[in-house]
Amino acid sequence: MKKAKEHIDETILLKIIENRADENEQLIFNSWIKSSDMHAAEYEQLKKVYHLASIDTLIKQKNWQSVVQKVKNDKAVPDYIELPAEQVPTYKLQMRTYLRYAAMLLVILGVSFLIKTIVFDSQQLTISGKDMKPHEAYVLADGSKVYLNGNSEISFSKKFGIKERKISLKGEAFFEVQRNKKIPFSIITNKTTTEVLGTSFNVYSDLSGKVKVSVVTGVVGFYSDKKENGLKLKAGEQGLFNPELQKIVKDKNVDMNLLAWKTGILYFNETPLTDAFGLLQKQYSHVFVFEPKQESIPTITTTIDNQTLEAVLEELNLLLNTKNVTRNDTIFFESLVK
Repeated sequence: MKKAKEHIDETILLKIIENRADENEQLIFNSWIKSSDMHAAEYEQLKKVYHLASIDTLIKQKNWQSVVQKVKNDKAVPDYIELPAEQVPTYKLQMRTYLRYAAMLLVILGVSFLIKTIVFDSQQLTISGKDMKPHEAYVLADGSKVYLNGNSEISFSKKFGIKERKISLKGEAFFEVQRNKKIPFSIITNKTTTEVLGTSFNVYSDLSGKVKVSVVTGVVGFYSDKKENGLKLKAGEQGLFNPELQKIVKDKNVDMNLLAWKTGILYFNETPLTDAFGLLQKQYSHVFVFEPKQESIPTITTTIDNQTLEAVLEELNLLLNTKNVTRNDTIFFESLVK
């Protein structure tokens, strides 16, 4: 076996959990777990999943009945839940597979997942953008790709692609859909449905119920109640759903930075500084504040192409003739002109 700090053979992890590891395997494990705090967290999570699948059947059934009764009575549910035998999924102890689905498995420990996924639909898979690398696509069974923004997530059936291609979305995602005339691809979010045969487009939704569908290639159907009342959107167009009016309107997509969250590229062309700072704040998770008081709002023209925060600050200081000071998560730009 090849010894590496970043990866470890999953059979060693299983032997460690079951106290069957020999001296050499114990040394490999110790080296791996000490190389990163993340490894220690991953190991603890894997142990929880292992023990969850190993607990006594009678105990599981008893605890499950107790949990269901508490949910029905609207009572608090404990953080750790032992599932009945028929609800326990079987998972191969492969690290790459585990890392991809760890978030889904471990939210078994949370009440919201219990209510949403186990009680009502145990055949659903949930993928979160938090568990994916930046600019990494999640590839669905039909070959379609989904890019998830930040805390966004998608849920879909384990049988996705066999008879239907339906996905539920919370947040924002970019889709590159494989064409299939026999099985349309649809996304459900905030009481709206986006339906395609095969194309690429962005779907944005927020907690207020608003939804924005922006088409990059092909044609997309977008509707809120009945399919016949929806809109057909072509490349360069976007549909906006207003939850208060329960209405969808069509508009031209003129936002050059629509996919900045996915590509890491921001375009500014005589952009008012307040607007530019708003986009930079989303991209770099910091608040940007321009301190000099001026009658007119400065504008900037530049392109930020996957640059580090330090490089961006240096460029902004040159453009604005400022120096920056960071306090907590807020970056202040102070003028060098006295």
